[in-house]
Amino acid sequence: MKIALVGNWPRPYGGVSVHVAALARALRTLGIDVRVLDIGEGDHECEGVVPARGVLRYASALAAVAAEGRLVHLHTNGANVKSWLVALAAGRARHPRAPRGVLTLHSGSAPAFLRGGAERRRLAAAACAGFGRVIAVNDEIAAELFAAGVPANRVSVLPPFSPAVLERVDPPAAFTAFRAAHAPVLAAALLPLPLYGADLLLEAFAALRRRHPRAGLALFGQGTQAPELRAPGVLGLGEIAHGEALGVLEASDVFVRPTRADGDSVSVREALALGCRVVASDVGHRPPGCELFPAGDGSALAAVLEVAAAGARPGPRAPPEDPFDAIVEAYRSLAAGRPAGHRSGGCAPAERLRR
Repeated sequence: MKIALVGNWPRPYGGVSVHVAALARALRTLGIDVRVLDIGEGDHECEGVVPARGVLRYASALAAVAAEGRLVHLHTNGANVKSWLVALAAGRARHPRAPRGVLTLHSGSAPAFLRGGAERRRLAAAACAGFGRVIAVNDEIAAELFAAGVPANRVSVLPPFSPAVLERVDPPAAFTAFRAAHAPVLAAALLPLPLYGADLLLEAFAALRRRHPRAGLALFGQGTQAPELRAPGVLGLGEIAHGEALGVLEASDVFVRPTRADGDSVSVREALALGCRVVASDVGHRPPGCELFPAGDGSALAAVLEVAAAGARPGPRAPPEDPFDAIVEAYRSLAAGRPAGHRSGGCAPAERLRR
């Protein structure tokens, strides 16, 4: 079996790129021949990874994997026209008798996009028709796909997380010193977009620090060293390697996810798996163990942070099943020519599955 994973590749680090990299490692461990087409900002070229950003390179890379008979698995956000055009092309990157591939939709903004008009829904339905399986990372995305006319037996809901992502190392030295000087320590992964809720987090943290002067907040991700995020007790680490980020989560007391929209956050699941308390907005899918607040409500976030910061770490929460196993079975089912929703393997249809 030969697979072509299409999506973002780290660096930069983010939920999709981390997921794609971990899936590539897991597949290679099983002896599966994997090639990655990097359509992200990094535009990488290294062993097993081909740069494919831009229309011409993307078309050429898809033609090459089709000629090799690879089953294509595209990872995209589903939150804009460009994402669906990328999916439309990937779904057709195969010989006529070759199996359809897999599409995974990651973004919590995808439902709002799909609700934005009939033309958008028709585009999504046309793109999904090129794939044998469509994986949504939460039920809301799946519901909008059904509304767009995608057959329910072709859609599955699986979280974008596996224990394979937990290749942690020691946190950066700057965090280690910060950790020694502050208690409790909160951590957050941010990007410089309003969606990620940095404004809410800084406001809530300032309120927490008035009651707990030694409290600290460590931020990591693109833009987290920007001047507008500087405040007493705040450490901006900038973009750090994924393993270092896991080290930060493991050493922190609380992980905060203040996003205004979400799919099924990889970082939330990482924090839970590493034994960190998690405070998150009530959007997208939040797994058991999260302490929730209404999205966009800074006062409610401050109140939940106060309670969470006073509590003990709960200990690691291992996921009951590894979704990567279901993905591999989906590949095998498609390669064997079994129809969508076949009960002998692969991702079960969304109406029968919520993991």
